[in-house]
Amino acid sequence: MLCRTLLANDSAGRDYNHGKFVPSNRRYIMSSTFRSTRSLVTFVVAAVGWGTIAAIPAAQQGQVVTTPSGQQLRVEPVATNLDTIWDMVWAPDGEMWVTERGGRVSRIDVSSGRVTPVGEIDVLERGESGLMGMAFHPDFPAEPWIYLVHSFGSDDDIRNRLVRVRYENGRIGSPETLIDEIRGRGNHDGSRLAIGPDRLLYMTMGDAGRRPLSQDTSSLNGKILRLTLDGKPAPGNPFDNEVWSWGHRNPQGLVFHPDTGALYSAEHGPRTDDEVNLIERGRNYGWPTVNGRCDTPEEREFCRAYNVVESVAEWTPTVGMSGADIYVHDLIPGWKGNILVTSLRGRSLFRVTLGPDGRRATSIERLFEDRYGRLRDVLVGPAGFIYIATSNHDGRARGVGPFAGDDKVLKIGPAS
Repeated sequence: MLCRTLLANDSAGRDYNHGKFVPSNRRYIMSSTFRSTRSLVTFVVAAVGWGTIAAIPAAQQGQVVTTPSGQQLRVEPVATNLDTIWDMVWAPDGEMWVTERGGRVSRIDVSSGRVTPVGEIDVLERGESGLMGMAFHPDFPAEPWIYLVHSFGSDDDIRNRLVRVRYENGRIGSPETLIDEIRGRGNHDGSRLAIGPDRLLYMTMGDAGRRPLSQDTSSLNGKILRLTLDGKPAPGNPFDNEVWSWGHRNPQGLVFHPDTGALYSAEHGPRTDDEVNLIERGRNYGWPTVNGRCDTPEEREFCRAYNVVESVAEWTPTVGMSGADIYVHDLIPGWKGNILVTSLRGRSLFRVTLGPDGRRATSIERLFEDRYGRLRDVLVGPAGFIYIATSNHDGRARGVGPFAGDDKVLKIGPAS
């Protein structure tokens, strides 16, 4: 089994606690039982310093939503009153970890809804910049490193860096910089992290609004990077630097398929052609000349000349693709093997069905449109439940949100 981030597994693929290895398409996770909170009403949570934030009461019923394909799903909050959630990751003990764009890192007990902050990173939060992606060392907690991407600098000179922090005694330590001085802008900053089946760190980085950088293989902008766990260029990279693939605009989703090992990204287009892409070593994804498929004369010529990979799926007009995960369970019938992608501007979750070779979508279903506002990330749990994170405090809600209790982590499962 291959996953987006490898957590708590030994060479035989077992977890630490139970001797059983449970694959999640974005991370290796523990076989903990996740209990429903069955709650949808708004609650006020109280933070006490750096202690825990009060859990959501469990007595309320969730909301049943009928999908366009006729399935009934129950949606209920796991945690509320967070601020611009950016990433969600499973830890080896079965708790969810989240980053918030303002710099806070927290653990969430999804069975109770209890939020426990573990520390804060000093970041520059401007526009889309701030604290973004997170990943655990594949040998965590024996190697207690957590990787984070964040913005820093000034309004006139925004930069991004990759850091790692040690997690000890319930707190994260001071960040150690691994890659510094990556161009930023307040938008098109990326940046998602994933540990691959090769035990290397993959990192997305946007073009920072400087389009030519995407086609410059000496620049880290507009790329997907492949790094050692010390942040160095990984052996076997195609350009003898950190770059794995190029020609990207603003990739924000990154996920390894747990069965095939294929790497997929979700990427923002300009006004047309948001994309899901199948990422391959050394391949060009076309930006800024190509949007989506190679379907104009200029694009076809460029694609032939530069070995461009055409997208798996596209959205026009754009919907602001963000987090992605792959569903590998039987809990929700008909979803197995589908890519799940959240959208910001589109305020929806998309379910993308792949063809047999995984290179082209055969259908796309739009779920929860405008119901919960902007959706930043999606994460599949060990029992087949799906978790989505809202992003309604990011300054771009534009009349649809924020809603009471935002920002939230919501749990999705069958209605019965």
